[in-house]
Amino acid sequence: MRVPILLFLLAFAVGCNSPQEKKETAEKRVVVNDTIPRERTNVDPKPVAAYSARVPDPLNEFKFTVKLYETPLRFRYRVAVTYKMMDVKDSVDIPNFGYQPKVDVRKYENDLSCMIGFYDAKGTFMDLKKVEVVGDQLKMRQVKRYGVGTVRKK
Repeated sequence: MRVPILLFLLAFAVGCNSPQEKKETAEKRVVVNDTIPRERTNVDPKPVAAYSARVPDPLNEFKFTVKLYETPLRFRYRVAVTYKMMDVKDSVDIPNFGYQPKVDVRKYENDLSCMIGFYDAKGTFMDLKKVEVVGDQLKMRQVKRYGVGTVRKK
């Protein structure tokens, strides 16, 4: 019984110690989309997109609001969410399609849920982050991820 186990361990040790050859290609690829600058020269302090709804509460005038603000980086936006007495900050990144991004916040399933997204070249709204109130708790989650690039060979 010991001999097969020792043979197996010896074969395993020899197999783990054998060097593996690395295959390297001569071509290197660089992902670039440099048709628009990454930084903004003027950052607008006002929200570029917003959604607001009244929170159903018989005693208070609470609001659920989601606002998007520009940042010095052209493809990053600051998200400010207010729900009852809670203020939450986050950010959202938009892919670089080679033109000025246009973001929006839309009502989603009910009054206390909305979708943060952007418009593509054809004007189609693309979902990014879902902000909602579930059981009196504020939830934010990324629903989709996008990426784009142009490949140039050196």
